[in-house]
Amino acid sequence: MQAHDSLKKSSFDFYLKHYGIGIRCAELEDLKGLVEALYDLTENRNIRIFDGFYLGYKIPQIGKEFDLLRFGKKSVINVELKSTSTEEKIQKQLVRNKYYLSYIEKTIFNLCYVSDTKNIYFLKDKKSIGVVEVDYLMKLLIDQKMEGIGSIDNLFNPSDYLVSPFNSTQKFLSDRYFLTNQQEDVKKQILKSLGIAKSANFISVVGGAGTGKTLLVYDLVKELRKNRKRPLIIHCGYLNTGHEKLKQSGWEITPIKGYTAYDLSIYNVIVIDEAQRIYPDQLEKIVEVIKRVNSNCIFSYDKLQTLAKREEERDIDRRINNIPSLTTHRLSEKIRTNKEIATFIRMLFNSKRKLDLANEGNIEVNYFKNMDDAKSYLGSLDCKEWEVLRFTPSQYNNEHHEKYSEISKKTSHKVIGQEFDGVAVTIDKYFSYGEGGELVYRGRAYYSPVKMLFQNITRARRRVNLVIIDNEELLNRCMHILQ
Repeated sequence: MQAHDSLKKSSFDFYLKHYGIGIRCAELEDLKGLVEALYDLTENRNIRIFDGFYLGYKIPQIGKEFDLLRFGKKSVINVELKSTSTEEKIQKQLVRNKYYLSYIEKTIFNLCYVSDTKNIYFLKDKKSIGVVEVDYLMKLLIDQKMEGIGSIDNLFNPSDYLVSPFNSTQKFLSDRYFLTNQQEDVKKQILKSLGIAKSANFISVVGGAGTGKTLLVYDLVKELRKNRKRPLIIHCGYLNTGHEKLKQSGWEITPIKGYTAYDLSIYNVIVIDEAQRIYPDQLEKIVEVIKRVNSNCIFSYDKLQTLAKREEERDIDRRINNIPSLTTHRLSEKIRTNKEIATFIRMLFNSKRKLDLANEGNIEVNYFKNMDDAKSYLGSLDCKEWEVLRFTPSQYNNEHHEKYSEISKKTSHKVIGQEFDGVAVTIDKYFSYGEGGELVYRGRAYYSPVKMLFQNITRARRRVNLVIIDNEELLNRCMHILQ
């Protein structure tokens, strides 16, 4: 605070940049109020209580931010800073913070300082809050035995918070997760529109890989079920084990190929998940029913996640956007994507793209000349660490990638909408780069291997194991990206 009050703005900004701190002017004023309140109480200028704080820390991938964090040997102290707020908002944030910090196996103290009233709120138990004096916080700071923690990022495993309805189904059903602010906002808007609709109501939720479409839409369905509504999910693909678990819990879910067995007119809401893969005639029939009975329909999709040329040519995104009175919600925050992996993928799929990549060891590259050895290696990987994903084969012709693919492994079509901590994918000799730098496949395949590679590699939450078979060009490109 002394640096802020005495340095030139350029010097102060340089100081903050050194520590990677991003803080708004209003937050600095709130912080100043808290510092002054504590400073007035310190005996013999006990400066130690102001040391060891992380300011404005964000959990990697999640983007969850904490204003002040201080780590001790047995406890963690979290203080949020507010200019003004309501007790309801404070309680909600402190409960959320407790959830995110609960994976650190220490006693958690969650507090909030409101500068306009100079009140300090404290989360007493799981949900209730109370007001405490500033000397309560002072005692916590004095009693806390400090501990060097190395890299703070190592304390947080993004996988603990990236809850998938399919891969963390029990967590999802038990409400052990939170939506981002953007997801919460979209959810409120959709629920409001569902409540007032007096005519056919069409809504789309769109966003790229890792933006949390699936979690948002399935959370919406769960909310509707709690409110005694009757939603039906039509999944445009194969049902996975998570779907089956949800069905066992009473959810109504059908693959698109079986939707005609359902009377769509009896449902309050029809949710079409992975809608980019629906057939035009299926889309027309469903839209027709929704219009006839003045019901609600939610489309959830990413137009880039198509697996065959003909799916792309259908241009379902255009067809959905042509539905009269459609309301579109776009998710832009990447909540699942590891920045290192995301940057690597962007450069892997275009050889002329140059981006800064912080190589933190989450991308492993293994090269094989011998296809049988590559297959043996893939088969030897620990299934607890790696999900080996293969390309979907043609039903009509034998394809090269089938030679190194273990038939027991999941295909690109089987993992749509799912996510895994570690993903192993293959790049064979037919992958190359076109004149414009785009990744291409020069072999014969019914489904697009480039699109399937993108589908598979974007399933990774934390780590990627890239197995390159007899392809020096792609090996060199990977080495160039990582070095």
